[in-house]
Order: sequence, then C-alpha cells, then structure tokens
Amino acid sequence: MSIFERVKSNIVSNKTIRESGGFTCIPWELPRLSNVLPGIQRAKYIIVTANSKVGKTQLADFLFLHQPYEFYLANPKANIKPRIFYFSLEMSKESKIMSVLSYKLFKDHQIVASPEELLSVFKNKIVNDKLLEKILEYETFFKDFEDKVTFIDSIRNPFGIFKYMEEYALSNGHWVFKEMDWDNNGRIEKKKVRDYYVPNNPEEFPIIIIDHVSLLSPEKDQSLHQTMSKFSSDYVLYLRDKYKYTIVAVQQQAADQEKQQYTFGKGDSVIDKVKPTPDGLGDNKLTGRDCNLMIGLFAPYRYNGVKDYNGYDITILKDNFRELSILLNRDGRGNSSVGLYFNGASNFFEELPKPNEPELLKIYSKLK
Repeated sequence: MSIFERVKSNIVSNKTIRESGGFTCIPWELPRLSNVLPGIQRAKYIIVTANSKVGKTQLADFLFLHQPYEFYLANPKANIKPRIFYFSLEMSKESKIMSVLSYKLFKDHQIVASPEELLSVFKNKIVNDKLLEKILEYETFFKDFEDKVTFIDSIRNPFGIFKYMEEYALSNGHWVFKEMDWDNNGRIEKKKVRDYYVPNNPEEFPIIIIDHVSLLSPEKDQSLHQTMSKFSSDYVLYLRDKYKYTIVAVQQQAADQEKQQYTFGKGDSVIDKVKPTPDGLGDNKLTGRDCNLMIGLFAPYRYNGVKDYNGYDITILKDNFRELSILLNRDGRGNSSVGLYFNGASNFFEELPKPNEPELLKIYSKLK
C-alpha cells in the first residue's frame, strides 16, 4: 500500500466513523477551547509549558489524564479506548494516585482536599470519618483506572522510556515489511525494512505523558540539553510517526528569562513579556521545533499590581484564574486563549464565562 493510499484510507475511514456517530478524537469538556482544538488526536506531539508553580502538571493531568479517562467512562462502547502511560519524573506513583483522588473528590462531591490534607499531616486537620467513607468508595474506581492508566516512576532516561513504549507496541501489534534495494559496497541487494505498524486493537488510543522533561536523566556523555534534543527529535518523533502514539511533554519556561523580563519591563506590556512563549522554553528551546502543538498556562495574579486581565477581575479571582493559550499549532489555528477557573488543591480546571457574560458575576459572588 502506497503512502497516499494509507492517507486516503484514513480520510475515508474517519468520514465513515463520524457519519456513523463514532469518534475520531477524544473531546474535551471545554466548549470554547474545543472550537479551536477538537480534543486529543492520534499521532501528535504536544508540549505543555508554564513558569514555575503555575500549574502546568495539573493542566497536563486535566487535559490528557482525567479528560480521556472520563470520556472512556461516559462512552464505554465508543470506538476509541484511551490507554495512558504516565512517566512521572517528579512524583512517585503513590503521589499521582493521591492527586487523582483529590481531583475525584472535588469533581464528584465538591470536596476540596489536597493530597497533604488527605494524609492528615496538618496539626489541626485530620481526615474525618465521613471523608474516609467517601475515599473508600473509590476502591472499584481505582481498580479500573489502574487498568487503563500506568504510572511509571522508575524510568528516567530517554532510551529507557522509548524502550518501554516500543516493547509495548511490539507486544500489541506488528510491523508490515517491504523490500528495498540496498547498496552493499556497490552490490545491490534486496533487504526487508519496516514499512508501517498495525496495532492488534485499532480502537486503542495510547497517550504518553512525561512530567517533566527537564528532569530526564542525561544519557552517557550527554548534557541535559543534548539529552532533551535526542529525546524529542529521535524518540518522541519515532513513537509519534511510526506507532501513531500521542506524546505529551511537560516543559518549564526558563526561570531567568521570566525574572529579567518582569524586572526590567515597564508599562502595560510587562504582562506580555512574562507570558509563556515558544522561545521561553527552559533548558532546550529546540523541542518546540518538533512538536505539533504547544499549550501555555499563565497566572497574572503572580505579578503585583495586576488588577484586570483581558476583562477578568483578578482582585476577585486571584490565584484561581489561569489563561490557557495555544502558543503553537502546526496543524490548525493558533494564537487563541481561554480564561480558566483553577482549583490547585484539587487539580481542577473549568472554562470561565467570557468577561461580558452575566454568568461571570455569579462566579465573582461565590469568590468574594
């Protein structure tokens, strides 16, 4: 089968799937964002970036962990079955499960309980019996969750991540080979090479999350910059292009750049100077050349004196406001943003009404 024939087949197949009520991507519960980004698509390399302690890990979890799993729960018979691999370089597997539990308690019961509060580490805060009863109710949920989501906290080097995922791919699919002419010192020989990969279950939708790439362990004789380049340009692109996996890399903005730009900037434009940008990626800006999509997160409350941001009253929203921006989109529209409500303790995001919509006043009244 030629490359064009495979492309044509995908177009026709997706058309048929949509016309029959099926899904061609995993949608998000973010209506305005979904007008620009349809959701999670196959074979994409996505970077989520923000300055330190803004919530980039929480956003990556919300968009690429919680949303696809909730899609699966709401659509168990759908033609898309998310399968998530989460390489946590910053937190243990147990800590990630704790953060998922915090999210579920807020989403299902409006209970705000951070992972620290769940562990009863504060002097005057101990998990009460009522909350413990709610927690125990999630045993069945997490049994199924851990079948669909694998947290890996023991592999930190790029090749190790690639090897783990390729072994999974080869155990759950096969390569179709083709013959090519091979020049062996002037003698032309026939050689079989990989052509394209066929998964055993075409409905499975693998998503790989790496949090965060600046914590990758450098390979032998390589700097962190070189390690990140090899990981991005070689391993990530191979997993995306050959196995059609979707890869989400969390990457911090450069701290020095943020500090200098804010310190030396003057006037209203100072906010624009500290917002995340593709050029502001920390430790290695070259990763931005490889990705299909770059999503930025910004918290204007972190900067003294900001009272209004694009029509949102920051004096009321405070640190609950975040701006999600599409910093780069090679396959569609970019330069778009939406305002989000953010509950940091519970890793929860929700689209805010537009500044001119009366529903926003109701949210203000709750926060005052």
